[in-house]
Amino acid sequence: MTEKQQALLQSAQTLIAAHGLTGMSTAKIAAHAGVSEALIFRHFKSKNGLALAVLSAGERARAGLIYGFLNDADPTEVLRSFTSIQLDKFKNSPDLLAWIAMIRITQEDLVRREMDSFVMERLRWAISSVGHGSEEAVARTAVEVLERTLLLAFHGDEESSVLCLRGLRELLINE
Repeated sequence: MTEKQQALLQSAQTLIAAHGLTGMSTAKIAAHAGVSEALIFRHFKSKNGLALAVLSAGERARAGLIYGFLNDADPTEVLRSFTSIQLDKFKNSPDLLAWIAMIRITQEDLVRREMDSFVMERLRWAISSVGHGSEEAVARTAVEVLERTLLLAFHGDEESSVLCLRGLRELLINE
């Protein structure tokens, strides 16, 4: 990726994380990056192409940030670790913004919504192992709650974020 493409991607991530995709124009993204709007169309073909690049970067970022939380052999520990993922654990990570931008895009446009297969497989296994039925629905709900808590914390509501994760832990493993 060229330096200008990287600048556009980082600007898109910053603005989308803060304001969402629907409220963001290519002109604003280009201005934030300090380049011409035409470069977005040259490098990414369209606003949608740029959004797909943001999604791809966010998926890689999420994988790098949370896969380690899901590798325990004890299903209860997997769920405990998953429900302990909080924004402050990633504050110094350059990947955090990419993940937050991805969450914003997927929450605005549910057609693009794809659950990470590794995350879902580990959560379904852990959830069924601790005795919950409907492990697919519970796993999807757990991912949605985690993503919403990260957005709450990103936008300054740390208290609600922590309470949501505590509630999720209580529902999943009764602690």
